[in-house]
Amino acid sequence: MTSSADDLRFLTEALSQLQDYLLSNELYWPLSGSLPRLTPGSLLLTLTRMEVVQPLQAQRLRAQVDLVRGKWRTAWEKKIARETANRLRLWSQFLSDYATAPEQNVDSYPTEARGRAILQLLLREMPDAPEKSALAEMDAMLKAQLHFDEFLWGAEFQTAFPEADFWFLYAKL
Repeated sequence: MTSSADDLRFLTEALSQLQDYLLSNELYWPLSGSLPRLTPGSLLLTLTRMEVVQPLQAQRLRAQVDLVRGKWRTAWEKKIARETANRLRLWSQFLSDYATAPEQNVDSYPTEARGRAILQLLLREMPDAPEKSALAEMDAMLKAQLHFDEFLWGAEFQTAFPEADFWFLYAKL
């Protein structure tokens, strides 16, 4: 997990480029240095983490995101749809790799669960997404493999990712 300073740096730079990103053809928009690439999902994930660590700042940043998102609603929705399809493909590939070689992929679960968390956030933006049924099937198979345990990302983020919606973050393979 990143620090709140890293999250703030990411959000600040992402906001300065959000309009250009939304109007581009790129799905994974490069930011400076070692910052993660900008996508709607990475933006939503970072905002969600910030809400528990720095709620007032997160509220201000979310308002700025909402302004740009509102102005470019169609572009935002297209990016969400593309990222959802891509993240679902990546998640499916991880689950397939785990099924064929569990011992080689078990340690990747915490990292891969980040992508699943992003999928959850993206699907909140698209309640009628066609990917929901495929994800539900994958989730059913995954639940049979999980050992429910402590939260993967540290106690400070638990309230941002409630177990009812983010159950996969409360488990290990």
